[in-house]
Amino acid sequence: MKLIAVTNDCLPDHRLAEVLLAIQPSVDAVILREKSKTDREMVRLIDHLVESGFEQQKLIVHGRVDIALACGIGRVQIPGHGIPPALIKNKIPELSLGKSVHSYNEAISASEDGADWVLYGHLFETRSKEGLSARGTVELSKIIADLPIPTYAIGGIQPSHLKELARLGVAGIAIMSSIFDSDHPGQAIRKYRQELEYVRN
Repeated sequence: MKLIAVTNDCLPDHRLAEVLLAIQPSVDAVILREKSKTDREMVRLIDHLVESGFEQQKLIVHGRVDIALACGIGRVQIPGHGIPPALIKNKIPELSLGKSVHSYNEAISASEDGADWVLYGHLFETRSKEGLSARGTVELSKIIADLPIPTYAIGGIQPSHLKELARLGVAGIAIMSSIFDSDHPGQAIRKYRQELEYVRN
């Protein structure tokens, strides 16, 4: 099971870079979901991370194919309202594309449309989706069973959930608030990594 961090577009650039460099040893990937940043700011952030020693292959750009291409990033997470992956792959077949989905039907459509993976959520109650009902694991299990591509889960996931999610067969989990709202993000992510190692064993 992979462990992915998703940025929350709330931290100043210098603090965001500090957090990402601190959590790098414990994560398999980071989705840069910085929707308020300009193109120039995104390029500057990515360049700074790579120059500071962040592994480029761990970076996934959220929604902005042009930024990924400009910075040599090979993976993009397409939002639920984004253009179909097939349209991108017809022009840029070398890119790996994930699609954010919120239902079984959306997941099936994403897979049929050329997505390399789907990210389903939000699974449990979370501060970032306050007021919206959590989707739970029933539909998630159907998606995992029927899709030929990896299914990742996001939304309110705590270390205590990992055993159940591993049993369902998720390819990985994505974490936002538990890391980026924490005063000690390195410690927070290590709890997930430790629990993952326990579940694997």
